Amino acid sequence: MKFKHIVLGAALLIASGCTALQPFPNVARSGDTVALAIGSPDDMSRANTTATFTSDVDGVPIDITSNIRSIFKLFADPASRIYNPNNITATLVESSKHTPWITIAVIDLPLGLQVGAGNIEFNTSAVYPDIGSHINDLQLPIEIIAGTGSSNSFDYELGKGASVSGSLTQLEPQARAVFGPTIPSAACPCPTYAAIEVKVAIPTLEGTIPAEVRVIPDDLTMLTQSSRNMLHGVSSDGQELTVSFLSPTGSLEYYEAQFSVVQKMTGTPTINSIKYFDLNGNEVTGPVSDYTVVLR
Repeated sequence: MKFKHIVLGAALLIASGCTALQPFPNVARSGDTVALAIGSPDDMSRANTTATFTSDVDGVPIDITSNIRSIFKLFADPASRIYNPNNITATLVESSKHTPWITIAVIDLPLGLQVGAGNIEFNTSAVYPDIGSHINDLQLPIEIIAGTGSSNSFDYELGKGASVSGSLTQLEPQARAVFGPTIPSAACPCPTYAAIEVKVAIPTLEGTIPAEVRVIPDDLTMLTQSSRNMLHGVSSDGQELTVSFLSPTGSLEYYEAQFSVVQKMTGTPTINSIKYFDLNGNEVTGPVSDYTVVLR
């Protein structure tokens, strides 16, 4: 994939997970707020990311890590062309092994920057898909113009006639456990299933899993024809969460059984069992040993 010099507002770029080689806006004053589309990495956050600004005038890097307001994911409308079969987005999903998203970093430029051309650079330990460059390898050009800007408060209406300032940190993912199998880098001749059932125990402060626990399936369906659905429920004693993936056509790929649980936890969840079923409801053999859970 060739990177192009296009801004954040280009929908195809955003939804296909590419890195925009310019911020939005790409011309700003010291003190202004800018946003950058920085690819589709796994587990990128303010905690594992740094940023610098370097002016072409003096070449001296300035640490602007503390000016990062938020790092969050942006998702396309599932009804958009981005989700069409065989779209370029499918290449991203196949490479990244996760739901298609573009990660956005919002930064308040510090005061006192040199007027003229410069670059913003990021450094992160987050893992990037292999279809494009890692953000650590890129310089994102921005032109600083004369004048003093101000941080955008992102005011919005909350009820008729009332306004509040927006907190972009509310868009950042909460602590969660991510469940799923190891996915091969290349397509494999893998068996398919009518259902996959995963049972897990989750340690919580309360000692039980709340009935309203948030379970989020990873959307890899643009790579498959499974017509996948997901159901989940908590046992009556609150000790076990069951997550079931179903395919009415029996074409559920094993790697579609990926999901996240957003819940305050006191430790790493335990996978109690993983079962695979055919269209007749019979339990069949499936990949179990490489199924893992990771806290993020």
